[in-house]
Amino acid sequence: MHPCVNDSLYQVWRPKLLRFCTQVLGHSHDAEEVVHDVFARLLEKQASYSLDAEVGVLLFKMARNRCIDLRRRKVPEPRDDLVVRAPDDGRVLDLREALLLLEHEEREVISLTALDGLGYREVAAILGCSLGTVAARKYAAVEKLRRRLAP
Repeated sequence: MHPCVNDSLYQVWRPKLLRFCTQVLGHSHDAEEVVHDVFARLLEKQASYSLDAEVGVLLFKMARNRCIDLRRRKVPEPRDDLVVRAPDDGRVLDLREALLLLEHEEREVISLTALDGLGYREVAAILGCSLGTVAARKYAAVEKLRRRLAP
């Protein structure tokens, strides 16, 4: 086994990948499948991967590619796990609907930056785009969410 492919790698990165995949796919079951596949592939082909520098970028890239494959094969189902209550007046803000207004690429950027705390350079490497593209997608996503969730 590659020295970097071990239980601690799995313990550290599994929750982050699971959160990202759940955001992208909309279902925890599908996300679990993707994360399992990512680590299985990593173990199977560990000699092919360099895990010395940016292991997170590699894992997120693998997960993103697997999510894309899965999304192409499946018909989207409605999500029911993203409803939140506004603290001030108790109105229900439907975050699910707001996120669905975003383009797929915008949801990825929001998930990677806001939820997983990755920097723009890491996100650009994962998505295979420029820093400017990451910034533009995040700006567009935040503006759409702001308009949708505004009182």
